[in-house]
Amino acid sequence: MRFFLSSKLNSVIAVTAVGLLFSGCASQSATLAPCPSKTAVDQATESTFEQDRKAILAMSGDYTVKFQFMETAALRAGYELTKPYLADATEIIEVIEDTGTKIDMQHILLVPEGNRVVKHWRQTWIYEPTEIYEFKGNRTWEPRKLSEAERKGAWSQFVYQVDDSPRYGGVGRWNHAHNMSSWESRTWRPLPRREYTKRSDYDVMVARNRHTITPTGWVHEQDNYKLVLGGGENPIIALEVGLNVYDRTTAVDFSKVRQYWKDTKAYWGDVRASWAPWMDGTKTVRMNATWEDKPMYKHMFGMAKEVLDKPDEAEARKARVRDVIAAFMAKEAEAAPKKEEAEEDSDY
Repeated sequence: MRFFLSSKLNSVIAVTAVGLLFSGCASQSATLAPCPSKTAVDQATESTFEQDRKAILAMSGDYTVKFQFMETAALRAGYELTKPYLADATEIIEVIEDTGTKIDMQHILLVPEGNRVVKHWRQTWIYEPTEIYEFKGNRTWEPRKLSEAERKGAWSQFVYQVDDSPRYGGVGRWNHAHNMSSWESRTWRPLPRREYTKRSDYDVMVARNRHTITPTGWVHEQDNYKLVLGGGENPIIALEVGLNVYDRTTAVDFSKVRQYWKDTKAYWGDVRASWAPWMDGTKTVRMNATWEDKPMYKHMFGMAKEVLDKPDEAEARKARVRDVIAAFMAKEAEAAPKKEEAEEDSDY
């Protein structure tokens, strides 16, 4: 097994924010020239906005991916560090919506075993968002209004599960220094997919996420700790570092992936639209783990498989999607979720 902390992990460094000084427009007499309609601050913000968009859109494309995670320190007496996690994947990242201030990108996996296609996670970027949904543990997400200072010049990134249910969100600013573009946020996250079917000794992954654009793609770095809610004086059990490396490729035939998305994108658009009323910035989302003894992704993926066989039932499927989502909503989330096998055991 190759050593987990690769040279790439050591070579990717944090960006130091560059301070800029701008002269304001003081009170003026009638003899002075009028204040310009756009200040230097406005112009710099516009320039940064375009750089931000360029960096976000640069994450789309065809990739080979390496997922690498290692627990680095035990913070609770008696805890034994788990073995490093290494996994490879191939996937496309497709821009499915771009309004200028909102960029939505869908990840879709090509699984070598069986040459299978699996709809993977989705990430949505919003410029200067007014609110963000935050994970609170126990399958609960709460909206939080953002202050003007917090949202000014910032982008939120919200990550959705494979079935388009919520996962986690964070807010941060892109920093562009020399030839490096990097975005960072701090967030609470549910247990990663590589662990939630295998362990239940912690409740929340508290993460610092950093996305950095590289000449060959991009990297997602993580500094994590594993938190037990109500864990008393020692709620943190371990520290973890992670590095997901996305390298562009032309060596993989993704035609089957693109055909899958062509066939099902209207259906998944209906799923996203059905989620919108539940995540309108005013409601707390609390979800049951299962309905009819199945997790949500099995319901949603099952209907996706019907698209080609039953194309005339699109309207009926829309109603079923809405019913499934409503069925998973709970006034109080269950204390102990039923463990299910993950559809695809990778991490994001």
